[in-house]
Amino acid sequence: MKKIINRFLLLYLAGFAAGILCANLMLRAEGFQTSLLPVYFAGLSQRKIIEREVFAQLLWQRGSLFFFCGAVGLTAAAVPLVLAGLLWFGFLAGNLMCIFLLDYGLKGILAGIACFFPQLLFYVPGWFLAFFSAMEMGQKSWKRFKKGREDYRAYFFFLSVSGVLILLGIWLESYVNQRILLSVLVFLTQ
Repeated sequence: MKKIINRFLLLYLAGFAAGILCANLMLRAEGFQTSLLPVYFAGLSQRKIIEREVFAQLLWQRGSLFFFCGAVGLTAAAVPLVLAGLLWFGFLAGNLMCIFLLDYGLKGILAGIACFFPQLLFYVPGWFLAFFSAMEMGQKSWKRFKKGREDYRAYFFFLSVSGVLILLGIWLESYVNQRILLSVLVFLTQ
């Protein structure tokens, strides 16, 4: 178990480093800021946030990805899916942190940490558990091991727990994180 977690973290950190590198290369190649952070923050400050719409949109986006991961987890394709998912999530996190740092300097690190607040509490454990479950089931398919009733029960149990964690992360991101980001925006613009 510890060996798998270490591998997951290494893949996530490799994606994180690639995200930082990509953001720096884009800035050098383009010569100007290419992110949508200023547009996002301008939209937040000019209109009232409608949490239900944000919740519904996040539920659709993250939920469809979760169910896709759950379905693919029953096949041998789960192994490459998990590897790609960990690299992609790390890439997004590294890119976001680098863009915050480039746009706002050291104060931007605070904004980046505020963006990661729901992810650290619920998304990371939820997705890691989903990825771990999919990886275990996918490896059994990959190696052509016979999967018994107990394997399916364990898979759907852990997938259910990860689904609850991801749902809590969606709720926290849509109802709490928006207010935190507005406070950080006020802090950054002072």
